[in-house]
Amino acid sequence: MAKGANLYHLGFEGDGSVAVISNFIRTGYLWERVRVQGGAYGGFIAFNDRSGMLVYLSYRDPNVLSTLKNYDGTAQFLRETELSDEEITRNIIGVIGNIDTYQLPDAKGYTSMVHYLTGETDEILQQYATKC
Repeated sequence: MAKGANLYHLGFEGDGSVAVISNFIRTGYLWERVRVQGGAYGGFIAFNDRSGMLVYLSYRDPNVLSTLKNYDGTAQFLRETELSDEEITRNIIGVIGNIDTYQLPDAKGYTSMVHYLTGETDEILQQYATKC
C-alpha cells in the first residue's frame, strides 16, 4: 500500500534535511505504528530529490486504513516531537551512511553509471550531505 505527493509541486525546496527527517520517521514512527502495532511486514518512507516525490509504503499490510491514518498523522507527530542533539546526530549519521555505503564492484559501476546519466557529481552529493 502506498501514498505520496510531489513536494516540489507544493512549493518545497529540498535539501539534505528531508533525508534526516525521513530516516527518523522510518526508524521510529513508522516502525512502531505500521510494523509493530499495525502488523505490516514493513513501513517505509522515501523522498526522491530529483523528482520531488515523497512516498509512504507498507508491505503485507493487514490494516490499510490504520496505516493511512498513521501516514496522515506524521506531520502532527513531528510537530509534537522534541529531538535531542544525540537523536539528530544519529539520524544524520544514518543518512550519510546510506549515501556513502560500502559497495561491491558491480554496485560501484552501476552507481557510477547513474551518476553519469543524471549529472550527479561528488560535489553535489557533498553539498547535499552538508545540508543534513
